[in-house]
Amino acid sequence: MDEVDWLEERARIGRRSLVPPDQDEHARIGHHNMGPEQAAAFEEFLGRQPPIGDGIAWIADGWKNQEPFTVIEFIKGVAAEDVVLAYGADAQDVRDGLTLEHVWACDKREGTDGVYEVLAFGEEGGWTWLGHHNTDYVFSRVLDPPPAQEITLMAIMARTIYSFSYYKDGEYQNRSPVEDGTEKQHEMYELIWYTPGEEPFEPDAPLAFLNTYIRGAEEGTEWVDGIALFFAGLERAFGLSLPQDAIMSGRVRCARPARR
Repeated sequence: MDEVDWLEERARIGRRSLVPPDQDEHARIGHHNMGPEQAAAFEEFLGRQPPIGDGIAWIADGWKNQEPFTVIEFIKGVAAEDVVLAYGADAQDVRDGLTLEHVWACDKREGTDGVYEVLAFGEEGGWTWLGHHNTDYVFSRVLDPPPAQEITLMAIMARTIYSFSYYKDGEYQNRSPVEDGTEKQHEMYELIWYTPGEEPFEPDAPLAFLNTYIRGAEEGTEWVDGIALFFAGLERAFGLSLPQDAIMSGRVRCARPARR
């Protein structure tokens, strides 16, 4: 295998099996046999790679308007059906294979808004993805034990809040900026803080490695909107993907809250 093939293979494995550095873990898959300079160069190489599948940047524009979902979650290490059942989804809907297309048709026929009360789900790139509105918190959004990795993207258009949260083994990873300089942990990173051309995370922050991927998206893609660029960085760093045609056509599975 020549060097180019080796790099491409490392990129495929590295992005699908990403383990971000933390307190005692400074190497990720594909990095453990490299020196610091090689690892940094490889990180830059990964940041320039195209997304897996459809990626997630494509959804950013509609997502800002809470379309098709207000909340998008990615869960690592737990199968999709196990996740939705743990969240309190109706087991019969899961068994029956209910789809967004079915819910849309029912809403149109009966004049209802059932689409705002379902949890859409699937598996892409080694992650379980979830999409929902959950305005009445009808789904628990809690897994016990916590998954290996969990990413949450939330858009609240009326309050101009667009946020990103990342947990590893149940521990919050992305400290957000604070205006008064005090040490305080926030529950999310608001995407309005991100400015293209600037590194969103401080060099010593747990998610500082994302800076390379986000800057790589700025240099190597045609996205210009800040949130789309941030998403393009995430999709390359973590190997995230959402099936565009299936979501937009409604051919993805979903479930309503369990009947009480």
